[in-house]
Amino acid sequence: MTKILVLISAVIYFTACTVKTTEKLTDVRHPYGVFIGAEKEKLLSLNNYDVLVIDAELLTAENIDVIHQNGNNEIYSYLNIGSVEDFRSYYEEFLPFTIGEYEDWDNEKWIDVSSEKWQTHIVEAADELVDKGVSGLFVDNTDVYYAFHEQKIYNALLDIFNAFTEKGIKVIVNGGDVFISEVINNCSIPTCINAVNQETVFTSINFDDKSFGENNWENREYFIEYLNVCKQNGMDVLLIEYGANDKLREKVMDYCNENDYVCYFADSLALD
Repeated sequence: MTKILVLISAVIYFTACTVKTTEKLTDVRHPYGVFIGAEKEKLLSLNNYDVLVIDAELLTAENIDVIHQNGNNEIYSYLNIGSVEDFRSYYEEFLPFTIGEYEDWDNEKWIDVSSEKWQTHIVEAADELVDKGVSGLFVDNTDVYYAFHEQKIYNALLDIFNAFTEKGIKVIVNGGDVFISEVINNCSIPTCINAVNQETVFTSINFDDKSFGENNWENREYFIEYLNVCKQNGMDVLLIEYGANDKLREKVMDYCNENDYVCYFADSLALD
């Protein structure tokens, strides 16, 4: 086993997937949990996760220490490197560097990651998060390279990841299949990337009414093959599935067990 999964092998023996915990401390361990939309009070109550993903931007080092003390082994903080959200304190500062609307996400815009100012901001933000005591970063929106398929975007993303590598920062990449596939094909996988997380392999999201369903065969098979390639290239594989019913959960759990993956089942798109 590699990197993250060595921490959770004992849990995977029984099940590779988890559901949301209650807010009460228990002895039950959870392989994986993603709560990037949760409020501070809930984050401080989460316990017994082997891999826990949160948004630590507004938390203190003391808060992170409490979360660690609650039996959470690896804590990764969300970091959006490919778009900028309107609720971030720096939104107005970087609005001039945005390059397009983000379909289905009205509160954020794609950003020109080749901007030196943006790259400096991202690396500094990463430093601040690590200084708070997180174990690594859950990096989102390398999909900017899918939306704007230009060499300068690809090179800029590589520069950011290489900066993370130089600083010894561990990274889980959320989504970004086009970018990750290209770094694999180019034999240039940044060593900081120790895992990929893929949303909606088996489930689907209707953004018009925020409902969930089952993904179609074509999309599912594409992601299954992509994740297999990631695994073959030394990356751990994590999943987030939304609104799965019992039958679909069982199918996902079988898939995870067969492939040594882990999955977090979310009930809310907000991941709160």
